[in-house]
Amino acid sequence: VTSADVLFHLGAGEANANLPPGTRMERLAQHLIQQQNYYPLFPQFRGMNLDLKQLDMCTMPCQPDILLVPSRFNAFARPVLENTLVVNPGHLTKGTSGGSYATIQVHPMKR
Repeated sequence: VTSADVLFHLGAGEANANLPPGTRMERLAQHLIQQQNYYPLFPQFRGMNLDLKQLDMCTMPCQPDILLVPSRFNAFARPVLENTLVVNPGHLTKGTSGGSYATIQVHPMKR
């Protein structure tokens, strides 16, 4: 669990001219999965505290089935790289008004 807005941090450093509309969030999420890292930025985003002694804890041991990445971007749930559902539930509060959240039900696969 983290309070880091990794999608926003990735998006701030990404050049995305002439790309198909509606694919930005998927591309940002793909960076996490393809680099097998929960925070694939180094040096880190300005103002972000990153303990380099704990950097190995940011690695993904395998491709997740569900990846939760809370962000200030609009809430979404999309399949990325065919096998991972990426969910941005948003923030529960936004300023003085309510925000958004996600309810996820996971059922066992049939064998």
